[in-house]
Amino acid sequence: MNIQKNVLIVDTDSRQREVICQALDGSGLNLIVTENMYQAFHRIEHLSMDILIVPLKAERIDGLALLEAASRQNPDVGVIFITAPNVLETDIGIKAMLAHEGTYFLYRPVNPVHLKALLQKTLQNQQLTYENKQLRSQIDEKEGLCRLTGKSPQFIQIREMIIQVAPTKATVMIYGARGTGKELVARAIHHRSLRQGNLIAFNCAAINENLAESELFGHERGAFSGAYIQRKGRFELAHGGTLFLDEVSQLSLSNQARLLRVLEEREFERVGGDKTIQVNVRIICATNHDLESACSRGEFLPDLYDRLNVVSINLPTLKERVEDIPLLVKDFLEEFSRENGKTLRVLTPETVRVLMKYDWPGNVRELKNCIEGLVVMSTQETVQLNDLPERILKNTEGMDSIISSVPTLHNPASGYSLGTHLNIEVGMTFDEITREVLRATLEYTENNKAKAAKILDISRRTIQRKAKEYGLCDD
Repeated sequence: MNIQKNVLIVDTDSRQREVICQALDGSGLNLIVTENMYQAFHRIEHLSMDILIVPLKAERIDGLALLEAASRQNPDVGVIFITAPNVLETDIGIKAMLAHEGTYFLYRPVNPVHLKALLQKTLQNQQLTYENKQLRSQIDEKEGLCRLTGKSPQFIQIREMIIQVAPTKATVMIYGARGTGKELVARAIHHRSLRQGNLIAFNCAAINENLAESELFGHERGAFSGAYIQRKGRFELAHGGTLFLDEVSQLSLSNQARLLRVLEEREFERVGGDKTIQVNVRIICATNHDLESACSRGEFLPDLYDRLNVVSINLPTLKERVEDIPLLVKDFLEEFSRENGKTLRVLTPETVRVLMKYDWPGNVRELKNCIEGLVVMSTQETVQLNDLPERILKNTEGMDSIISSVPTLHNPASGYSLGTHLNIEVGMTFDEITREVLRATLEYTENNKAKAAKILDISRRTIQRKAKEYGLCDD
């Protein structure tokens, strides 16, 4: 069901208003007619407009001011400015041409045929914009920003950078530890770009020097032993699109030199060939190494570094954006439950807290694999704490119980009164708080670990291990 579009018509000349209304009669549009700009502003305040048919120049308030107000309600509003031909050469005419995409001009006196033609163009542009947004939304859901989950300040900034850099031609360098989502960011940039070709990925660390040259630039038949047929390289396959070079720091110096030449000349020859091939490729690179240090050690070409590091995006580790873990867990649960035909939907709060305390050396990739394993092995709808892998439980063992014991230690009704012995302040790290609670408990029990374990409701073995870890005992 199509929604009727609102068209705002403004003209102080009653004859012109009548001509416009007659021309649009039967168009199926909701015509809103006003005699001046003041009335028009009032209507815009209460109703979002789809198309404006308004004078460019008017007393006190011009058409640009009205367009600005309407755009706040509907950024895709179309506009047909009514004006005299000589006005286009003035300052306001030039501003109007630059102010809004899809601006059209209708000269006085209004010609109904010209008006209908411009209106049709405006409607077609809006339909195309709508379809592009729908397509972009579908692409985002599959490959783009929707795959990048997170509400932490660091991740919001990264999403904003992706949106800003994607439509440009700039080369992008993505820095991040393993598993932080470097390829996902590269795909989001590509799919939000204006490039029509494919994204071709190449892992520079996964292949030796000689084969890497062939993989990147292709080879001719007979170029080397085993080259039985001509083969296109990644650069040719990415023509018109994007080439993602993962772990670019692992390229040999000779291949770095060839890559630099391609970036400068936009052309190359296949291995064993003499035909020059021109390409139009955008480069996105990723690494978990410090390329500046690599340059100083002579392991990376400084000129290539300058070429690749036009825009840099630094991805935080999962530990640095721990507040995103519940959102990621929710997304992964839904994804793998759907893929495996499971009804698993919930992790207990205690389980999520433990996941948030784990260090995640493998970052988002490790978390994703963990959740997939939980879904595959689940026999019920809720994941319990003891369903987590042993490595996670081992590295977070005792933390929940120790911290949850702090209120008990302050509560006289519990039979224990450690509040005066606890030195806990705002700003202390989790480990510092844990150590202080354990220290105060051992002091209260005169280093009786069995009694301390009973107070904290954890095992004596955990008390011994934590006490040794925090340097609270000699044995």
